[in-house]
Amino acid sequence: MDSNIKTINIAVELCGVLMCLMGIAVVLIGRRMEKKTSRYFAAIFGCLGLYLTSNICGLAFKGRTDAVGFYSVRISNFCEYFFGYLLSLLFTLYIVYCINNEKSNKKLKDCIFALFTMEVLLLVFSQFTGIFYYFDSNNVYHRGDLFWISQVTVICSAVINSLLIIFNRKRLSKKEIMAFSGYIILPLIALTIQIFYYGLLLTHFSEILAAFVMFIFILDDQTEKYCEKERENSDMRVEIMLSQIQPHFLYNTLTSIYCLCDRDSKAAKQAISDFSKYLRGNFESVGRKTPIMFEDELNHVQSYLALEKMRFEDELDVVYDIQARNFLLPALTIQPLVENAVKHGVGDAPNGGTVKLSTRELPEFYEIEISDNGVGFDTENFDKDEKIHIGIENVRSRLELMCNGTLTLKSTVGKGTTATIKIPKEVS
Repeated sequence: MDSNIKTINIAVELCGVLMCLMGIAVVLIGRRMEKKTSRYFAAIFGCLGLYLTSNICGLAFKGRTDAVGFYSVRISNFCEYFFGYLLSLLFTLYIVYCINNEKSNKKLKDCIFALFTMEVLLLVFSQFTGIFYYFDSNNVYHRGDLFWISQVTVICSAVINSLLIIFNRKRLSKKEIMAFSGYIILPLIALTIQIFYYGLLLTHFSEILAAFVMFIFILDDQTEKYCEKERENSDMRVEIMLSQIQPHFLYNTLTSIYCLCDRDSKAAKQAISDFSKYLRGNFESVGRKTPIMFEDELNHVQSYLALEKMRFEDELDVVYDIQARNFLLPALTIQPLVENAVKHGVGDAPNGGTVKLSTRELPEFYEIEISDNGVGFDTENFDKDEKIHIGIENVRSRLELMCNGTLTLKSTVGKGTTATIKIPKEVS
């Protein structure tokens, strides 16, 4: 009978290890999960796989009294407890991450790591005292007199996780709450049963099941968020494009081209070409769901500035300092910032001014800088003046959504404005 149970346990856990490997593969291949969430699940599945593998080794060498069996059983049992505690730690850290409350995060993490440290120290102490478990002369595992303490710490972790979910439920989606609740409840039910009925490894099976149930709920939730971000992204692209093609810009450009036709037909042809490229760039950008090469965005910006140069003539100077080209960024990222520099910086200055576009490569990111020496603005009233900031918030959001990029603005009244974009190299 014991041999049959042992075979069943090993078979179930081998299936569990294979499922964990599949879970890691799905996490690494999938692209609709947020990066940090993917890393957490890869770690959870990896830890669960090692946890099950440790138990398989313990079962396989159980009862062997030779040196290999002696040490294998002890090492595998230690690893089983350790990875079980680590699994609980990872799960709690992931809940804290999803809550995303920066003020309480540090205290929560300190508490979580303190509990984990206490568990590991007690586990090490048990190796010399047998308080959690011990081995008889036949190298067979037995629970120690204080085995219940090892379970109390696990239950404490479950209580902490439950309280985190309850008190922060407004910060979590319904599917996240269902996923976390299932991961807590299923192993606790199995643990309660196994305390009274020792034999079949119900807790191990329940943890495999709970991990995959949680993964399915979180994956579904992340997919919904991904699709929602895509819809927002698409709306932003349309909004940005429409914000750039303002009637006054079209009228001014067409009027300038009309005037050029009589006095400089060659310049008029070039202006029409620039105007065509500009419009094409705007319309093509609406359908872009992925970042584009900087070179393509630069061409679009150059077409726009050529048209504005035609209109402002000597009142607008354009300077390019392009030291880095081989990187990606969202379409219509630089052009709206350049337009603001022309319209609300140099354009409002009595004698015009200079717009400078520069790029450079740094160790961890690519930096793009759009600066002007125009009228500047009061940064404290940034959110109040919508006219000056058309499209800027959209640009910032799209940078963050598509490539984890950032946009910062610095401005001094009467001296000018500088917009700085930073794009991490891991994206480009």
